[in-house]
Amino acid sequence: MLKNTIKKVFQKDFIENIWKIEVNGYRDEIGVEIRDSQTTLPTYHILRFEDGMDLMRYSPEEKDWTMEGLQKDFLILKKVGEQTPTKEGIQVVNIRTETPVFTSYEYTLLDVCEDYLHVRHRSFTSGGEQLIALTTGEVFPVSDVVLQRYPKNRVSFPLAYDKHRPAFLPDHPVCQDLWISKLSEAYLWCYHTQQNNGYDLHIAVSDLEQVHDQVVVQSAIPKMFPQPYFQVGNHLFFMADNKHEIVSYLV
Repeated sequence: MLKNTIKKVFQKDFIENIWKIEVNGYRDEIGVEIRDSQTTLPTYHILRFEDGMDLMRYSPEEKDWTMEGLQKDFLILKKVGEQTPTKEGIQVVNIRTETPVFTSYEYTLLDVCEDYLHVRHRSFTSGGEQLIALTTGEVFPVSDVVLQRYPKNRVSFPLAYDKHRPAFLPDHPVCQDLWISKLSEAYLWCYHTQQNNGYDLHIAVSDLEQVHDQVVVQSAIPKMFPQPYFQVGNHLFFMADNKHEIVSYLV
């Protein structure tokens, strides 16, 4: 018999807006980029799935770095320009030691591979491609074998459910944006209900016949979310309407 329940794991509050989120495909860790509202300087938080604890809090001294990936023990940053989308600049930071492994203003990041960065030297507009090892910052010639090895991606998103609403879902006005995802033998349902002062966001877990648990994730939000959450295994992550919070649930 299905006995899945929904347990709130953590709620992480930030002073500034969340700009970007990345998930580590090899560790139960999530990276969050926030920016100072006055200076726009970024700060990167690496949070543990288990309890939302900060494993790393890193702030570069320049505002034009942004988070490009989170892989194994490394945070990957790239430069972004004011006049063009991308400038030359790559930085790799060791999460455990909170120190840069590699910083260069000579390369443009083309792609992130497993254990390597695919880059091009700024002297070239085409060609001139190389690889940079995440662990050491050492530069290598391009290898087709390496380019075919993409990092693990464990993130999934719920799908919009456009069929007739299952009879076992709570009998109250459910908005048309009903979402579904799967976890082993369990089904996860996400939906909004309209209230006088806005919307409530719900998550429910069911089998094919009945709901076994449900919670209200957020109340009285002014508008519905176009994409309510993302899922990593049995962990669900919601970003609050004010963009200052991440809330995690375990199913």
